[in-house]
Amino acid sequence: MTNIIYIKLILAAFFWAYSAIAGKLLLEVFVPSQVTFLRFGVATFILYLLIIYKNNTVKISLAEHIRLAFLGFVGVSLCYYFYFSGLNLSSALNAGLIEATIPLITLAISIGLKEETFNMNNSLGFLLAYIGVMIVVTKLDFLVIVNWQYNFGDLLLLISTVCFGIYNIYVKKLNFSCQSQKVKLFYMFLYGSIALLPWMYFDSLEKDLRWVFSLNDVGFILALSLGASVLAYLFFNEGIKVLGASKAASFINFVPILTIFMAIIILKEELSVSQVIGFVAILFGVYISQKKVKS
Repeated sequence: MTNIIYIKLILAAFFWAYSAIAGKLLLEVFVPSQVTFLRFGVATFILYLLIIYKNNTVKISLAEHIRLAFLGFVGVSLCYYFYFSGLNLSSALNAGLIEATIPLITLAISIGLKEETFNMNNSLGFLLAYIGVMIVVTKLDFLVIVNWQYNFGDLLLLISTVCFGIYNIYVKKLNFSCQSQKVKLFYMFLYGSIALLPWMYFDSLEKDLRWVFSLNDVGFILALSLGASVLAYLFFNEGIKVLGASKAASFINFVPILTIFMAIIILKEELSVSQVIGFVAILFGVYISQKKVKS
């Protein structure tokens, strides 16, 4: 059973890594709010079809509606609006590298909620990993630090990781009488998609939104909806349930590695020396933070 969970978590990491590639290509045509809505709107429809096919009921309590609306707002609306907005202004490589800090964000929130213990490994890991983030963001250019000339897209990507860290904690912390992962995911995506409508409306006031799709657009949207949303979330939530939030989140370490590989091969992005140094520092920081302190 555990081996199957590990395989599913690796697949989830692969789907999420590819989402940076598909998202970057879609952002050449669509605005971030649109890409986010298309991803989770289509995913909501796919989940509904799966629920109907399995003859599952979609009835849940009012309290569960409220909890899933909260998870949808944080884990879908905020997290991925900031993610695609950041991706639009930054590179797929940076998106993957910054995502590597999600396990640390998850751990930090767990410590804040007194569910995990703060220790020397935590503090050293945090320090090293975020030195790595600074290296990635500043490209080892001292003037960027002095003049605060940070890429705004990288800052949005960091905000996205905070949102996903909150989601990681509360998806396990909140109790549900409904045991169907598909039903819970359906409502989470539904509420998350609805919350994106105001963003799309305000974006439409600035520019006309395109609603004509090429075959490539459809393929990328399906990759985001079916792979990176439906399957990845089902696999990841199952991993959190079986292994715990911090351990499941550690599999996100595969995301930057896979993202780097695909960004270089598919998008022809170039990996800089500063990104390599920053990436090594981030991964080493995450590794140190998750080591158990010897008593």
